[in-house]
Amino acid sequence: MAMKILVYTDVHGNNYALEKLFKTKDYQTSDKRIFLGDAVYGFLNPNLCVEKICQSGDVFLLGNHDSYVAFGLSDFDKVERLKKFYINYERRLVTKQNRKILAALPKDFHLCVEGKKFYFTHFPWRTKRIIHDDVSAPQPTSKSAASLFGNVDADYIFFGHNHTPGQFESGGKIYYCVGSLGDLGKNHYMVINVENGKVQIKRKKVEYDENAYQKDFQTTSEKFLSLARKKDLL
Repeated sequence: MAMKILVYTDVHGNNYALEKLFKTKDYQTSDKRIFLGDAVYGFLNPNLCVEKICQSGDVFLLGNHDSYVAFGLSDFDKVERLKKFYINYERRLVTKQNRKILAALPKDFHLCVEGKKFYFTHFPWRTKRIIHDDVSAPQPTSKSAASLFGNVDADYIFFGHNHTPGQFESGGKIYYCVGSLGDLGKNHYMVINVENGKVQIKRKKVEYDENAYQKDFQTTSEKFLSLARKKDLL
């Protein structure tokens, strides 16, 4: 059976981009919609974005920032003071109910359409709550894919986390970094069409009022920045 699948990721509290995506013809005509995680991060609308994605019925996967908010940073051996302050501040912004929602999210999703196997995740997980995150090589390559993703049984692998979109092949599998819907200036999502055994994949963008988003983000960020300065973190 033919299927149209829409994939998006890394909203990071950007309700402006999320609302525009929801109104696109691609979103409204998709048979399956999959969000790869990171509804939160940033001070603008974290609860609203969690709730809207949850209520949409889309497949909702756990991202690393969702994990920080849900579980805290207790699994980390060392955490920079500013990052720890930032995450704890953000955790207080997210309601207890929404933290519970995030804590219950799955980390990946498998889908088979007309014999084609698809795998979706935010990024490979090193432990239950920590993602493989090598800041010196943030974008996976054909050489690092096998060690990162292991023996995932799929023909096509989609992931987020790295906001720069990309595509490569390794070991007979095709990997796609979807990009970021919420990162200012990126606004990416992807559409997969499977029909008669053929797979067509397109990368697309939404347009929204980026100036209004920037203004609101700066306003909501100022309280955090003021507190961080008082603690000599900036």
